[in-house]
Amino acid sequence: MTRIYLIRHGETEWNKEGRLQGTSNVLLSPEGIRQAKLLAQHTPFHSVDAIYSSDLSRAVKTAEILAEKFSLPVVEERGFRETDFGEWEGRLLGELSGVEGFENFFTRPDRVHPPNGETFLESQARVMTALEEIVADSDGQSIIVVSHGSVIRLILCAALGVSIRKMWAIAQFNTSVNILRVDDGNAVVELINSTAHLYRF
Repeated sequence: MTRIYLIRHGETEWNKEGRLQGTSNVLLSPEGIRQAKLLAQHTPFHSVDAIYSSDLSRAVKTAEILAEKFSLPVVEERGFRETDFGEWEGRLLGELSGVEGFENFFTRPDRVHPPNGETFLESQARVMTALEEIVADSDGQSIIVVSHGSVIRLILCAALGVSIRKMWAIAQFNTSVNILRVDDGNAVVELINSTAHLYRF
């Protein structure tokens, strides 16, 4: 059995502004660092065997803060990057509402293809390949994977057997914790979008 703690990175300034980040390398905001530190102080797990992260800085920094607690290195994995939103990256969601092709972003994500970017189906295939390779090498272990909002939603859709058309029905707040158990190839979702650590004082 392998237990995977899927964690979304901390807040960035672009999160606050409502900008589409994608593969843009945006740093954590001071609030994002605070969130990651609170998670490290109040993790819903007591030990882990390995920590993996998207290679984008907002995920890496979140993972590094967790890694200090567990005295583990952070293994950067490009496969856990956020979906590539191509020419839409860096733009405010409000600005994109009238852009051709974006109208289905939240209502029919299965039909979205950002110009010079990737579809959510392509993103899901990429991240599931990376996750399956890690699971194959981590039998009996507990591992952290720090990644991004759409990526974690796509993983959960795959685990639940849900179409990516419903991906936005799964909330993912900054530094939220999701727990996925994999036993003999069967995935069980044990927790979704927990931010209890942010309300511990």
